[in-house]
Formats: sequence, C-alpha cells, structure tokens
Amino acid sequence: MNIAIFGEGLKSKVAAAIFASVGNQVFVFNATGLRKAFVNEPQLETLYLQQKNSARLIEFQEGINDEIVFDYIVVADIELSSIFVLFEKQLSESLKNKGTIINLSPTEIGESEKIVKNYLETLKINKELSEDLDKTDTQNYLPICCVPLLIREGRAISDFSRPDNIILGCDNKNQIEGLKALFYPFNRAKDVVKVVSAREAEFSCFAGNAMLATRLSFMNEMADLAERTGVDIEIVRECIGSDPRIGNDYLYPSCGYGGSALAENLAKVADALKTRTGDLGLLNVVAEINEKQKDILFRKIWKFFATELKGIKISIWGASFKPGSPSIASAPAINLIDSLIAQGASVKIYDPLASGNVRARYSSVKSIEIAESRDEALIDCDALAICTEWKEFWSPDFELIKSELNFPAIFDGRNLYQPNLLKKDGIRYFGIGRGERI
Repeated sequence: MNIAIFGEGLKSKVAAAIFASVGNQVFVFNATGLRKAFVNEPQLETLYLQQKNSARLIEFQEGINDEIVFDYIVVADIELSSIFVLFEKQLSESLKNKGTIINLSPTEIGESEKIVKNYLETLKINKELSEDLDKTDTQNYLPICCVPLLIREGRAISDFSRPDNIILGCDNKNQIEGLKALFYPFNRAKDVVKVVSAREAEFSCFAGNAMLATRLSFMNEMADLAERTGVDIEIVRECIGSDPRIGNDYLYPSCGYGGSALAENLAKVADALKTRTGDLGLLNVVAEINEKQKDILFRKIWKFFATELKGIKISIWGASFKPGSPSIASAPAINLIDSLIAQGASVKIYDPLASGNVRARYSSVKSIEIAESRDEALIDCDALAICTEWKEFWSPDFELIKSELNFPAIFDGRNLYQPNLLKKDGIRYFGIGRGERI
C-alpha cells in the first residue's frame, strides 16, 4: 500500500517506520522533528533509517507528487485542518482515487465531521458538489477515519506494533475492511480491533486520557489521607488493585504526572465539559490536584529543614517527566527545582537522558549543577529527592547515600523503597503516603 504520512512529532515518525517495516511504501512529508523523535524513543532511529535505506520510506520536504496514488493519508501530531490548508489541491486529487485519511491524533471531539463539512463547503463554492447530498453520500467524497493509537514515549514502538487495542473510528462502511487490512500485521495474536464511528473514536481517546489522569490524582489524594492517618498507601494500593473491578494499572501515587500529551488531552475534555455545563466539573479538580501534587516534595523538604532552605543543597535523581524519555515538559522535578532555587537552596541533578534539557533550561542559574552519575549527584548534598523512577534508582548503595548526605534523608516522589528497611539503615524516608509523616 502507498501511505502518505504527515506530522511533526513522535507518533508520525513511529507510524512511518513501522508501516514501512511491514512492507508498505511510505512517503513522509514535512519531515521535521526527526532528531527529537529519535532521542525520545529508543531504537526508532535504527528502524527509521533501515526503512529509508531500503527505499520503503521516502521523505518529501514540500508538495505531493501528483503521480502517486495514495491508499492512505495518515495524519499525526498535527491538526488535520492544517493539512488541508497546505495541500488542499493535491489531497483532493489523491482522494478522487479513493484514498482514505487516517487521523492518529484527534485534537477535538467531532474533528472529522468538521473537516468533512469545511471540505464540502469548498466544493460547493467551486460548483463541484450539489447541495442536496446527504451525509452518507458526502463520506464518499472525503472518507476520514480516526484511529487514536495511544503510544507512550520510551515504549512507542512496542505500543504501536503490539497494541492492546486498536480503535477504528470510521463512518464509511466501505473503508472498514481496508483499514483492518492495514492494521492486520499488528492484530495477529488476538483480535484487538474495535470498529466505532469517528466521533466515538475521538471521544474514546480523550475519555481514556481523562480516566488515567483521574486515577492518578485519586491515588495521590488517597496517599495524602493515608499519610495523615498513619497508613502505608502501598498496602492500600495492593488491596484495591487486587479487585478485578479496579486493577493495578495507574494506581501508583507519586509527585504528580508530567508530559504534555496527558495534560493537554485532559484540558480539552475539561474545557468541552465546562462549555456545555458551565461547571468546572471533576476533570478541572483532577488537574488542580496534580498541579498541587507537584509541590509535595518541596513542602516535605521545606518542613524537614524547618522552613529555612538558604544554603541547603539537594541532590535530585531524575528530571524527565517519566523514565525512558528526555523530556522535562511539565515534569514534577521542574517544580521542585524552581521552588528550591527561589528559597535560596542549590541543587545537584542527575538524569540518564534529560540532563541536556535541564542544562539548557537553567543555563544562567549558577546554583544548579548537573552530575554525570547517580552517585556523583550525592556528593556534598544535604538530602536526596527522587522525581523519576529510572530503573537504576531502584537498588542504590544505601550505605553510600547515608555516608555522602549531610542529613541522611530521602524524599521519594515515586515510592521506590521500603520504609522499614531504610529505617534500619539509619536513613529517614519520606515517600508519598508512606514512610515518615512530616
């Protein structure tokens, strides 16, 4: 199949590489953002370049070659409407050959219908379409499908190629079998395809992200209550996670979720609800809880040092918003760093991938050091804060931590350690809903 890929972010580059890897001929347009995508996703650069060298993946910097007939036009990480502004004439020619547009990154509920309506209005103005066609007929002029594949930075290749579910949002019944064939290589072990309308697929994308954010914020609220009542939130998590109605996923309390995708999707749904109901609603509260949670490690450190942080130096393990990614977008570590610096403290930071981004963000701040290793970040520091659950932080040398820190205390924003074991080692431990209360 001939597939055109439009997009500037990670999802579009992953889609291009993987569609090409299963034998399709892929044409990548506006091929920007490659370096960032390669940095954010391990193994993507190798896979992408392999497909490019095999000529199954070809990059175009400008317009569409009118001689190429596209079976599918895939849009990701970019607004669908912008594609029509830039390539309206060429897309019109391609769509006459029964090509189908697949939107991997919906930006609003009802986006597909809106694009179809605008496109048809253009055709009417140009006298190419009579005004009495019903909706079913108009789908034949512009078949847009929404396939909101949810991929995560650091695991995007496996998420795309071995998905837990594939939602095919399509209003044109004639396109469904073709879509199933396109995604068949990723649907062989078991049938994970669910066919719905385009609007239902768009809604599912936003609702799913909203549910994940709600679970995370709910557990952070429970962790706060557990800490106040002397309960270990990890025990509570295990208990409620064993209930099949709830499950274990996204029940880990923390210093807050980061990244741009989850927060942006949550904001879109919250705004839509507010527009329709006039009420702030649950999702606005979820977002507020998460923003408050990003300050929890600072509040604990501030109390530990009796509200006087001037001259204190804090070691920080992890700056990225999650392991496997160098991105510090909306990362809880940034809140902690900014708050500590504002109170006169200094910080020494180590992150396996995000150090460059941290250095660039704070290039003019003299009270921030970047360490080259986990253990180096402890030297000459007063206490340790953990903001990202990188694997190399799970089993550190606790004797070294105790000997290097002036005040052997760990403020763990990811609940990596067992409080009782650290207490025996003479290390004070402040987790999220477990360990010492402060």
